[in-house]
Amino acid sequence: MRIKSLLIALCCCATIAQSQDKLSSPKLYLNIVVDQLRTDFLYEFSSLYGDGGFKRILSEGRVYPNSYYAFENIDRASAIATLSTGTNPYVNGIVGERWLDRNTLRTVSCVEDRKYKGLYSISPFAPTRLKAITITDEIKRSSRGKALVCSIASEEDAAILLGGHAADAVLWKNNSAGYWSSSTYYGLYPQWAADCNKNIQGRSAKWEPLFDTNKYDNFGEEAPKPFSYSYDGRNRVKEYKTTACMNDEVLELALSYLGNSEVGKDDIADCLSLTFYAGNINGLPMEERPLEVQDIYARLDRNIASLLAELDKRIGLENVVLSLSSTGYVMESGDDGSKYRLPSGTIYMERVLALLNVYLSAIFGKADYVDGVHAAQLYFNSKLIEKMKLDKKEVISRSIEFLKSLDGVEDVFTIYNLGGTLSPELQYAKNGYNSSCSGDVWLRLLPGWKIAESSLSETNEVYRTPVMFPIIIYGKGVEHKVVDEMTPANILAAEMARLLHIRRPNDNCLRIFR
Repeated sequence: MRIKSLLIALCCCATIAQSQDKLSSPKLYLNIVVDQLRTDFLYEFSSLYGDGGFKRILSEGRVYPNSYYAFENIDRASAIATLSTGTNPYVNGIVGERWLDRNTLRTVSCVEDRKYKGLYSISPFAPTRLKAITITDEIKRSSRGKALVCSIASEEDAAILLGGHAADAVLWKNNSAGYWSSSTYYGLYPQWAADCNKNIQGRSAKWEPLFDTNKYDNFGEEAPKPFSYSYDGRNRVKEYKTTACMNDEVLELALSYLGNSEVGKDDIADCLSLTFYAGNINGLPMEERPLEVQDIYARLDRNIASLLAELDKRIGLENVVLSLSSTGYVMESGDDGSKYRLPSGTIYMERVLALLNVYLSAIFGKADYVDGVHAAQLYFNSKLIEKMKLDKKEVISRSIEFLKSLDGVEDVFTIYNLGGTLSPELQYAKNGYNSSCSGDVWLRLLPGWKIAESSLSETNEVYRTPVMFPIIIYGKGVEHKVVDEMTPANILAAEMARLLHIRRPNDNCLRIFR
């Protein structure tokens, strides 16, 4: 009888120990976002991977291969803000990388704030335009400020929106001199980053195929064309950011942070956020540079493997939880498809603005009723309309008649048709709208059409194709499972809050998929 009681007691102790182990938080949350990563490419290029990167997290983690964003006009900033907050632009306020400021009629960055100064940069950036709380903010708040939060990315919007409002260190690479930059919003510039900047001036990088070209798919070509790109520390920084070299540099800075900070060294869950790149060089179409795209995926696989190996050595992977997600679009420029007789074209928004003002002047009297345009959005002059004692709703209603007649326009949305019970189509439009920065009217284009803000140059083309992308969660407390159902990107913040045993960011009420 005594032996039986002892066995029961031992079993109870083991069960309690297991339960406590499950409830204990990881020491580090590694939050990786890969700009333009695609589910189809992730699997299609698997023959190029080793065992320690993509294959490892795909085979051992929880995988949502059919993830999507529930709003239109996705770009890097709106996607990352949604991943960070678990809310759509309608709530978090980040409708895109840039928008038109109604007061100044100046295009502004989503992270611009002139109250702060740049560090290793002349540009003033801060997360003050982000209206919702991020998962990293909750990590900071739940630890009463003790958790360490760092975010590193090639672009300022990615770094800042992943870092959130309460981060300790946020770094991005500026386009002028190639230095790793930050903002006075985050306090003193970290010494470990300053040490990395010392080598920028004399730095050189070369990107060539990782493997023999025969190992890559030819995608219809007789033989893939090899490539070779060279860069120095201040040379063609914008192009450099769209190469595998930039991913290597993000990894290098992340490893420097791990080696020169206290991250992961206590029982408080810290967070390191990294943004990598998986689009094509300079946004060229896949068919123009198929070898480069494949090589970026192959090298990114090695970057992730190196990062996991370093974390295992320093912290132990049993103390780490990782999420890997994507911005869910592909940015392409160049050929518009007309040479293949595909439906295509370009709408020049400056021309639309001028013609619409002429049209409205013929109806209501001569005036500039539309102040400005940005991307596919038009901003109306509310003060003028009020001064002329006109009904703004009527002015916009008459505008719709004109805009729907334009070649390439599939539909027109306004601030007045987003109330009440909405169809799924209108709900998508509403999710991507925010009254503080969106236009009064915005266009949805027919497939194959694109927007150019200026008729003099097409450098500001807007041509983004939404794609299915993966969300992968790997590490402490995560069992392997593939969830094939369509999964909104908002799931990530909810799942990470559960794994970190903290509350979700505000306004994130999405159910968790099991």
